[in-house]
Amino acid sequence: MIKVCGITDEQNFSELKKYPIDYFGFIFYDKSPRYILNNPDHNFIKNINNKVAVFVNEEIDKVLSVLKTYKFSYVQLHGNEGSDYCIKLKKKGIKIIKSYLIRTQEDFKSIKMEKESADYFLFDYKSDNHGGSGKSFDWKILNNKLYDKPFFLSGGLSLDNMNNIKTIDDNKMLYGLDLNSKFEISPGLKDVKKISKLFNLNL
Repeated sequence: MIKVCGITDEQNFSELKKYPIDYFGFIFYDKSPRYILNNPDHNFIKNINNKVAVFVNEEIDKVLSVLKTYKFSYVQLHGNEGSDYCIKLKKKGIKIIKSYLIRTQEDFKSIKMEKESADYFLFDYKSDNHGGSGKSFDWKILNNKLYDKPFFLSGGLSLDNMNNIKTIDDNKMLYGLDLNSKFEISPGLKDVKKISKLFNLNL
């Protein structure tokens, strides 16, 4: 599966949707340069079916309000949200992608994964800005822990390092690739030419 995250522009989205992208991610974290509500013409997102709303440690009532207003059924929690938080959303019929930030082997070992309350995991590079750094962790780290949940790989994915995905064991339930800063012209504006090249790669 391919997820393109951090889209902010309607015209850019119109160009992207011509490609077989499985999920489109929209960021509702106001400290992000890809904060979708900074665009006054953001209502186009209401009519997108396969979309994910991304939050970082947001009050759950606000999350529920955004999901209802913009008709989201998937949410990506990119902060320190715990099991109770996730379960409250799941009870509303929301699919949960729970993110974990990793820089070292020790970071990965210390993670307490929300196996019962998440539908998918997402592993991203541990940066001060909760993602979008363009940096990668050593993906081989993912081979050193047992987890029974499909996951997205994130953090610095680019055309140049796609072949390194093969370092992840086949039995580790890699579900999708989460593309962001390395497929951009500028924050929030995706590079359609790079996306096109991606779909021509023989991975």
